[in-house]
Amino acid sequence: MSGSGALMTVHVGQCGNQLAQAFWKSMVDEHGINERGQTTHEDDMNDKKDLLFYQADDDHYVPRAVLVDLEPRVINGMMQSPTFSNLFNTDNIFMSDHGGGAGNNWASGYFQGQEVQEKVMDIIIREAENTDNLDGILFTHSVSGGTGSGTGSLLLERLREAFPKKVIQTYSVFANSDPTQTTDVVVHPYNWVLSMQRLIENPDHVVVLDNAALHRLAAGKFKTDTPTFDHINSLVARIMSTSTAMYRFNSSVCPSIRYLDLAPFPPMHFIQSAISPVVDPNENFTRKTSVADVTRFLLKPTSMMVSTASRARPNDCMLSAYMFLQGQIEAHTIMSAEQNVDFAIRRPPFYMLKPLRMMHAPLSPYVKPQYKVSGLLLNNSTSVAPLFESLLSKYDKLRSKKAFLDKFEKIDNFSLDMMDDAMHIVQDLLDEYKAVVQKDYLTRGL
Repeated sequence: MSGSGALMTVHVGQCGNQLAQAFWKSMVDEHGINERGQTTHEDDMNDKKDLLFYQADDDHYVPRAVLVDLEPRVINGMMQSPTFSNLFNTDNIFMSDHGGGAGNNWASGYFQGQEVQEKVMDIIIREAENTDNLDGILFTHSVSGGTGSGTGSLLLERLREAFPKKVIQTYSVFANSDPTQTTDVVVHPYNWVLSMQRLIENPDHVVVLDNAALHRLAAGKFKTDTPTFDHINSLVARIMSTSTAMYRFNSSVCPSIRYLDLAPFPPMHFIQSAISPVVDPNENFTRKTSVADVTRFLLKPTSMMVSTASRARPNDCMLSAYMFLQGQIEAHTIMSAEQNVDFAIRRPPFYMLKPLRMMHAPLSPYVKPQYKVSGLLLNNSTSVAPLFESLLSKYDKLRSKKAFLDKFEKIDNFSLDMMDDAMHIVQDLLDEYKAVVQKDYLTRGL
């Protein structure tokens, strides 16, 4: 596969599978494939369909995807839709026999996951073994509800155990962190802290998708007070699409997910993202944009899909970042833009390398772009820490009141010690974010 291996996707829970719909709709369009897995265009030499698809015996293309849920509504809806009913391999779909879900409870999702883990892992391992060279796994879920957080946590543990040398990159949706806003899931701080332990310990990269920021961006750009799931999911699908374009279409600069160096200081591997421009995907005209415009927008704190701009701290640092620019761009333009922004980027005081790398990413040869220039920023910055601090504060308030703990304690095999252990691990991560901006970070303890 000319320097790169394959990718598999695993989608868990209601949110994870809703993201699967948006992502795979984008993938079939970008790779010139119809709803039956048949090609709609003459193949382009730069199109590496086999990175995310494989060919069945009758030569139609099948997504290398595994769909998992403890209740059937979202997956059944997908499989009954004209777009997906003949696309996915039904052997790669797991739905719980009882179909009752996890009731927005991490403990229920986690321990139900233990009961079905062998069936799910058999599907994933079989799919991996049918692939000549698997480079990594893309994982979508929410950390707010029950299945995405609980069963998702268990599967992340099992995936790291089964694939210790493969890149695992999650796209994790976080609940609203605004202290003035409420959420439908009152126990989400508990679900979050228990999920965070597994996100700290298992993936290589976690792309953090903050619901509050997604809704703010969608409301502003789609000119609606009530953004729909389709609006939100289209933003996430574009992040996933652009972040994989270098591997899906021939690129000598970054031909594989293995080449990404987004986490120089594990476990600080939590990535913020921004996209530009943001317009309604149903618009069919090409907008005039420039490298300078796109770069300027992407580097604004308010552009991040994480609501941390209002909590910015003067010593926040960029640890590592990639800016993928797409469209009609000349190489010298990117070099000039990189030089222009480098002086404005704060890096750790001991850090000599440039933390931001700007690259020209390929576009699909089958889809007319909506913009002359577009971009995605994947940003590993200490500015993500206030999001975690806010959510940990919500957890502390709930835990100090012993509110709703009975919902967790009634689950067989769950112990409150699991919650306390997770909280300490999250606090250790926050301590790392504070330490990495100090001059003695690399020499402390020596």
